[in-house]
Amino acid sequence: MKNFNSNAVQYLFLVSCLVLCVSCKDTSLEEGQKLRDKASNYLELNQNDSVLHYANEALILFEDNNDSLGIAESLSLAARASALSGDFDDALKFGERGSLLSKQIENFGLEYKLNSTLSWAYFVLKKDFFEILDHLERQLFVVDQLDDDQAKASVYNNYGYDTTVSGTVPLDSVITYMTFANNYYAKSENNNGRWYTLMNLTWQYRLKNDFAQSEHNGRLSVAQAKQDEDRHAIIEANTNLGETLLYQNKMQEATSYYQEALKWADRKEDRDRYVFDVYYSRFLWNIGEHTLAIEAVKGAIQFLETDEVFYEMLGRAFLTQYCFETGDFEEVRKQLAIFKNPRSNYFSFESKVLAAISEAKILAKNNQKEEALLLLSALRDRSEILGAKLLLNEIAKAYQELSD
Repeated sequence: MKNFNSNAVQYLFLVSCLVLCVSCKDTSLEEGQKLRDKASNYLELNQNDSVLHYANEALILFEDNNDSLGIAESLSLAARASALSGDFDDALKFGERGSLLSKQIENFGLEYKLNSTLSWAYFVLKKDFFEILDHLERQLFVVDQLDDDQAKASVYNNYGYDTTVSGTVPLDSVITYMTFANNYYAKSENNNGRWYTLMNLTWQYRLKNDFAQSEHNGRLSVAQAKQDEDRHAIIEANTNLGETLLYQNKMQEATSYYQEALKWADRKEDRDRYVFDVYYSRFLWNIGEHTLAIEAVKGAIQFLETDEVFYEMLGRAFLTQYCFETGDFEEVRKQLAIFKNPRSNYFSFESKVLAAISEAKILAKNNQKEEALLLLSALRDRSEILGAKLLLNEIAKAYQELSD
């Protein structure tokens, strides 16, 4: 009887301990959830220091309890607050850990939020462009699991732009993504950025040689930029439409759009002014102002090479064309060398094609005609896959020149 009572007491003690442990765990999780909710509320109030404090406190409690969802949510809050505070190194640290965890537990909504913050951090920290593309591929998969058109529009917009830059996805597919984004923004109450989507469609249809659609979207982009009263948008939208008109030799109408952009792009030491000058140089070249065109693009390159590699390299591609035509072959070689040793992969396939055409002409001039034709053939094959008919036309002209 005594042994029985002793065993019963031990059993009751163990049960009590277990109940106490479960109770403590529940209390700890409740406290973690309260801290997480506090962090979330402070995020809405833009009080990022408080977000970080409470998110980290919640993170400790969730880690103690092996609560994967709670950990991922806390990391998401900490990543966002870090990015908003300008600490992108910490945003990267929190974001990558949280993204991996949300992927493991298949919480696509949370992974979308974390990946959005990571996209921002990758851009600011100048992460390798093709690594960013891999990240975007995952984000594309994630939003396709969600019933959230806003999320899809945002990701499709970014994916459509970056894959047009890289030349890694056929233009028809890119335009499908971008059209979804445009249709969403067209019916959205907050569509102040629709000009950007429309401008990209202008560029993408231009690359396809579909100038009717390019003009249509270009005019809508100009109208949206004017409605938004956004100086940056007005400059880029007018310039982009001018480029489409220039390719069709509609010089009088193109002039009016370049002049409108020029009115807004008049500030010294201003990024928008020099981006405009890259494109404006092509207009100047086409109206016979060759010296002014070269001066404009060289000035733009000098300013943009400190930060804006995309437009810097486009300017260099244009410069190789101008200098070949004027017989400054040494300058052409100098610019081509920079394409072979770029500071970044973040410049467009369009720029690479235009530069490579100049390279082929230099090869032919150096009695390397066979190598030149092989280079053009490779460019032609890739452009055909993409459906970039405008670039195919440029390649065909160069091919004909070298074959004669």
